[in-house]
Amino acid sequence: KKVLVTILALIGTVISVSAQEVEAKIKIPEGYQGFLEQGTRYHFWGDETSSVDVSTTHGFYFNGHTYAGIGIGVSAGRQHTLVPVYTSIKHVFYNDRYISPVGQVRLGSYLGDDFGTYADLAVGVRFATKRDFALTISAAVSYFEPFKEEVWNWESSTTESETVDFSGASLRFGIEW
Repeated sequence: KKVLVTILALIGTVISVSAQEVEAKIKIPEGYQGFLEQGTRYHFWGDETSSVDVSTTHGFYFNGHTYAGIGIGVSAGRQHTLVPVYTSIKHVFYNDRYISPVGQVRLGSYLGDDFGTYADLAVGVRFATKRDFALTISAAVSYFEPFKEEVWNWESSTTESETVDFSGASLRFGIEW
């Protein structure tokens, strides 16, 4: 009986040490990291019901948890295409685990059919696969400052002003290298 307990304790110790070694190998390095994300945003208001978003962000991890960078994206709907340019702050809550919650804030402007304010808040999960590579899935809420568009009304033969609003919620998939 003592031998069985000793063997189980030894196996448990080996598994514990092995797990700690694996955990240490996935630690996020400080320094440069790049991100590429793609998602579909469903708009809250307006005629544009959805858009496809692609963005890339490049910057630095400062302490293994907090990332700061700049980025650019493309948000393409049926009738309009906007290009957000932004700064990004991202926080990885557990930098030494394979799976960790993450939060991200983006602030900037967009260009395209008009010029306006852009803001984005995302929360998600980071799946580490190697030291410098990870996959992310996140839910985001994006704000694009609404803009006016002149539209010809064929029935009344007049020009009317319509508000275009790209704000909405999205599901994003990304890679980190």
